Amino acid sequence: MLLNIIRKEILENITSPKFVFTFLLCTILILLSVYTGINNYRAELREYNAAVSLNTKNLESQPSYGALAGFGTKVNKPPQVLSTIITGIQEAVGRQATVNIAYDPSLVESKYDSNPVFAIFGELDMTLIVKIVLSLFAILFTYDAIVGEKERGTLKLSLSNRVPRDQLILGKAVGGFISLLLPLIVPLLMSLIILFIYPDISLYGEDWMRIGLIFVLFLLYLSVFFTLGLFISSRTSRSSSSLFILLFIWVTFIFIIPKVAVMAAGQINPIPSMHEVTAQKDAFLQEIQGSARPRLMEWIKKNERLQKENKKEWQEKYRKFLEDFQQDLIAQIDARNAELVEEYQAKRSKQEMLAFNLSRVSPASVLTFGAMRLGKTGIHEHERFLNSIKTYKPIFTKWANTKMMQSINFSDPANQPKPDIGDMPRHEFRPESLRDSFAQAIPDFAIMILMIIIFFILTFVSFLRYDVR
Repeated sequence: MLLNIIRKEILENITSPKFVFTFLLCTILILLSVYTGINNYRAELREYNAAVSLNTKNLESQPSYGALAGFGTKVNKPPQVLSTIITGIQEAVGRQATVNIAYDPSLVESKYDSNPVFAIFGELDMTLIVKIVLSLFAILFTYDAIVGEKERGTLKLSLSNRVPRDQLILGKAVGGFISLLLPLIVPLLMSLIILFIYPDISLYGEDWMRIGLIFVLFLLYLSVFFTLGLFISSRTSRSSSSLFILLFIWVTFIFIIPKVAVMAAGQINPIPSMHEVTAQKDAFLQEIQGSARPRLMEWIKKNERLQKENKKEWQEKYRKFLEDFQQDLIAQIDARNAELVEEYQAKRSKQEMLAFNLSRVSPASVLTFGAMRLGKTGIHEHERFLNSIKTYKPIFTKWANTKMMQSINFSDPANQPKPDIGDMPRHEFRPESLRDSFAQAIPDFAIMILMIIIFFILTFVSFLRYDVR
């Protein structure tokens, strides 16, 4: 009997106009998002390769090691192949950082900086489609699943044939959910085929596993709204009331809770602006620069006699002093900057964690956090990349400072050797492993599974007591 109920529910749904409309719209949107994501990724890959090549040419063209140390090297963030389906925040944050001996590096030149029109319209990706479009269709599939049949009289007729209520609600839930999944699964499979055969898109075993987990997250998200729709439909006596309540909850989950969570976290745990931190860095830099000259003059005065007696020995000693002195100043600046940034990041992380936890009341936020984590396009991956640049800075600084001091020509200061970047240390970045990403995304899976269980239990209990008259 259960199979008959499921079969009947599927046939009624897939032959309805709303199913055809849902299927066509989802297919168009999902394939369009993949096509757009692939083109964006290929464009970013070309820009990345061009930026890396240009940086190498700029480094080789510097007239001296001193000029190279001041000019610095550009570190570019490589595009993430999974951004073809999960854009995340990488379009809004910087993609390039300058590492030199003076300033603390920061990421600049986001896609929105180069083309502000993207900030107006945003990016079309699968997360956006599932989060907004398909969740709305889940409501449209379920708002009258029970109360609609009551209004048409078919629910009373079904129960008069001695159909057990528990089997009826289970069959409607399974059949309705399968009908809802078809407009998602079919275009998703088509998009996977496109990603597999498209040139310049290299997906490896771990990437496919990440995509699989993201798709599971999509299914759980739709299940939340599906079971929610069944629950509201089993608690109302009119389909219009059910639709109104579900739309209100949908707007609250999608738009209101995430915004309110961010504002509440900002009020509960306020943090200083980044401009204040930058001002503190600049103030300390000026302080260090002001104290450097007296120390330098003191050393020259102290070794004035040696300069007259043995100029060659004085030059070597002066070269060594400058190298150690410069490295000490840079170390002080880096340590102070690291202290300021660490303090700022600790406060910001506390605020972010509070905002994340508050917004996880909404399944839309849970989907966003989990998908970005698995797609390596979220805020955590951005911070990992920025931290790798800050780790690289003292390595580059030590190399540049050593080369700069060794190349000093006391007899002809204007004649400096051209830099050789063959032994220059390179920046290395390792993205988060699948194991770590999944471990961090487990709470998001657990929250949605818990929501599904709660809504289905409430639906089951409500339907057993539902007045079909």
